[in-house]
Amino acid sequence: MADRAFQPVTGHQVSAVDLVTVEVRQSILRGTLAPGERFSVAKLARQMNLSHIPVREALRRLEGQGLINLSHARSAVVVPLSVADLEGIYGLRKMIEPELAARAAVLGSAEHCRTLRELIDKFEDDDPETAWQAHQQFHRKLVEPAASAWDLRTLEQLWAAAERYTRLVYDFTAITTSEQSRREHVHITILDAVRAHDSVATRRAVAAHLAENESEMVDRISRLESAPNGEHGQGRTA
Repeated sequence: MADRAFQPVTGHQVSAVDLVTVEVRQSILRGTLAPGERFSVAKLARQMNLSHIPVREALRRLEGQGLINLSHARSAVVVPLSVADLEGIYGLRKMIEPELAARAAVLGSAEHCRTLRELIDKFEDDDPETAWQAHQQFHRKLVEPAASAWDLRTLEQLWAAAERYTRLVYDFTAITTSEQSRREHVHITILDAVRAHDSVATRRAVAAHLAENESEMVDRISRLESAPNGEHGQGRTA
């Protein structure tokens, strides 16, 4: 592993395991740790001024999210991007999210709809990360009225695994007016169905949204897999 800008852990407000998890996860999402790259657990522990125990625990969390493979040789490998992996993630999302959203549409309140509308409004935020987080939260809040604790645990894992694919393809730093309108329209269509307590329309809108995103990402990853240099480029917005 080349030298990384991992920061040593000095505070105690957040657990060391949480801090390492966030730091390594962000390095993977930013591409600082590239798909397929192997890195040393011992070196990571030294860079973050920690013992191996919290570092390995953090890496086990990331392995559970499908981001790395942790070996017994004191190293880890960033899971390569692949169409098969992406299709596995989205296959499960398409099984779970449309059905939960349909049930949430029946159970949801006016407050639920207001929350979803506020999140859509944040898609236009000047800070790309705020816009990104609003999009992530929309999908969580959408299903919450109908979701069990196990539903949310499962979806959190799937959302975490999908994030690096989504960030690769959908560029929140370069949103055109037409893309902004398209993105809002997709989510407002979902919201309108929820407001109407129309489970059929909600299920259909969420399924269509996930299928469209999956198709875009499969196309992008397929081109990356066939490219001789494997360079990553930017796509459109989600």
